[in-house]
Amino acid sequence: MKKWMLLLSLVLMIVIVNCGQAQAAEKTATKDITFEELNDENVFIKQSRRGTCTLASSAMIMRRAAMLAGFENWEDITESSVGSVAWREGVGISWTFTYDGVTMTHDYVSSVEDLKKLLEEHPEGIVAYDSNKPHAIALTDYDAETDTFYCSDPAECCAKARVPVSEAIISLENVDVVWYVTSPSNLSAPVMAAAEANEAEENTEAQSVIPEIETAPVTSLDNLSHTELKLEMN
Repeated sequence: MKKWMLLLSLVLMIVIVNCGQAQAAEKTATKDITFEELNDENVFIKQSRRGTCTLASSAMIMRRAAMLAGFENWEDITESSVGSVAWREGVGISWTFTYDGVTMTHDYVSSVEDLKKLLEEHPEGIVAYDSNKPHAIALTDYDAETDTFYCSDPAECCAKARVPVSEAIISLENVDVVWYVTSPSNLSAPVMAAAEANEAEENTEAQSVIPEIETAPVTSLDNLSHTELKLEMN
């Protein structure tokens, strides 16, 4: 009897584990997210009314985190759905909140360099807030080559897209509060689309070509001035 009870317990444990794995598989996707997909205009949203810029910006960053984590239901993350757990009418957004497997928390910053460091750690982006304005934007990424920050400003007067931060209605020099994703953590940056990856590889190969130098044999020091040099480009 005890053996049968033990066997039944083992079977139940296996069923529970398999069910958990099945649910996880349903929630996550297997394909990598490309840069274009992560920055598609459908990922970005507008604030529904005055004063909900922090909520809309948080929803955009949470969507991007969910995409990078492989959550297939990232579109369910909206200003309204996040507001159901993060918003207190008359008070504003919470310091820390969780919705649909994505957790965000707040912190304080004192310089643009702080924002750069946070973006290095968070490929999904961060919420940048100027408490003096007051207004918040979804700060998506930073391009070191061009020294350009990119964002999506939830204000109706701004484009519903990833644009240079110069098009936002706040200045990063005045940002003093941020929200960022703490779970899921250690997200990987988006991958390049196949066409862009091939182009980047071709450019790298072209830049790595070194001219071959052929020298005619020198038989004596007197002949050194007559040495022939020929450059050949592959």
